[in-house]
Amino acid sequence: MTETTQQPENEAVNYKGYEVALQLAFYEGQISWQMNVLFVGLNIGIGTILQNKLDDFCHKDPLTISMSIVGLIINILWLATFLRNNRYYDFRMAQARSLEPNEYSLVNGNGYDFSQGDEVELHTSSGSGPSKHKLSKFERAGRNKFAIMASIICFLIGFLILLIISLIPTSS
Repeated sequence: MTETTQQPENEAVNYKGYEVALQLAFYEGQISWQMNVLFVGLNIGIGTILQNKLDDFCHKDPLTISMSIVGLIINILWLATFLRNNRYYDFRMAQARSLEPNEYSLVNGNGYDFSQGDEVELHTSSGSGPSKHKLSKFERAGRNKFAIMASIICFLIGFLILLIISLIPTSS
């Protein structure tokens, strides 16, 4: 008797732990996107300030040099928070996978297989037969992490080039 009464309690604890792990993964995803929006906004602000200077560009302009340095710093910080947030998100998803009940298949099983680009077949409750789902090669290449990383690198390169050009003396 003791065994049967403990089993539902353990299952309830496991389900609760799984639910909390999913909530934490969702939270990490939200934080990551909020930080990305913040850094994109900062880059837009710097770009707006620099736009007028670039229309009438002159080398060794203090504002262009300082805004280029600020842009580099902001994007290095963005890269650091992006990498950190991704590490946390991956960790939270691993926690959720480890706590997912066997009968679920959301972050383990076909949920994980689908995210890795494998074809997944789901059976519908309507009886209309299984539905097949698979990411194309192009969709797999378009991961959010890759797109944001490429954006950060482009911003870093852009501000670095602008800084270098700003520091080159003009021959007049």
